Amino acid sequence: MRVGLPVSIFSHSALIIAGLLGLNFAEPLDPGIIESISVEIVPIADFSNIRVGSLESEIIDTQTPSIVDTEIPPELAQPAGNTEIDQVTPTDSENVTPAPTEQSAPEPVPDPSPVPEPEPVPEVQPEPVVEPEPEPAPVEEPPVEDPVETVPEIVTQAPDPVEATPTPPAPVVRTANLAQLREELVRRQERDAAREADKISEIINAEETRGATTGEGGQATLGSPTGRAATLTRSEEDALVAQMRQCWRLLPGEIDSGQSVRLMVNLNRDGSVNGTPRVLTNIATPIQGSIARAAQRAVLGCGPYRLAEEKYENWKEIDVTFRPGDLS
Repeated sequence: MRVGLPVSIFSHSALIIAGLLGLNFAEPLDPGIIESISVEIVPIADFSNIRVGSLESEIIDTQTPSIVDTEIPPELAQPAGNTEIDQVTPTDSENVTPAPTEQSAPEPVPDPSPVPEPEPVPEVQPEPVVEPEPEPAPVEEPPVEDPVETVPEIVTQAPDPVEATPTPPAPVVRTANLAQLREELVRRQERDAAREADKISEIINAEETRGATTGEGGQATLGSPTGRAATLTRSEEDALVAQMRQCWRLLPGEIDSGQSVRLMVNLNRDGSVNGTPRVLTNIATPIQGSIARAAQRAVLGCGPYRLAEEKYENWKEIDVTFRPGDLS
């Protein structure tokens, strides 16, 4: 308690002395120069009541200008209607103005009545003239001859057709498009459809020792153990070959392969194919397999075949050999 009071008094005294000494060493403030503007207060009544009169104002006499006396009397203007000068009287003109005429509206013209068309006069048809029927001429009876027994001629085989000049084959165009190749092949086969019948008939394996009328002879095929062959005439063979040929489609590479395929075809009585034709050739290469499948499609696609029904037992099984070289 005794120590704190002296310390407090000493510290406060030091602060007061430092403040007083510091004020003497401080930089004096420089007052800025401010321009003064004079302001005068004027009451607004002095401006709003400028025209207001005052009852106490003085009356000022103003001098009126005197009348100037002149020797020339002034001219007074007279009204135009009361002048004494005679006005020009209008004279009547000889040309009389015609009175206005009234323009009447034109009368409506009635529509012309349609002229009736004359009724068509029916044509008078002449009556048919009945011609008298001629009397029948007497018929002469032919002399009676002794009946002669006629023996019908039996044609066992059609004559060989005349050999036609073969047309040169069209060049083979090898392209990558399979559809174009097949279309080109179809067109070429259609051009060669009329080739000589003897060369077309080689597609069917008809041996020379096999008779056309008896059906006997020849080597028995693998699908026909009886050894009987299809007994068809040359014209029937040509027709059958031409019909199968229309459906046989091969590629150029298959035509030039030189490989042939044998098929055993079973036919129904109406000429349709019974089942799938059997392949009798041993397939050795993929090209030969493709030729065999094309031959099967040709046989199935071109049926039914137009063959004599009375010879069904002779052509119900047909051994066919397809040679691609015949198409070139």
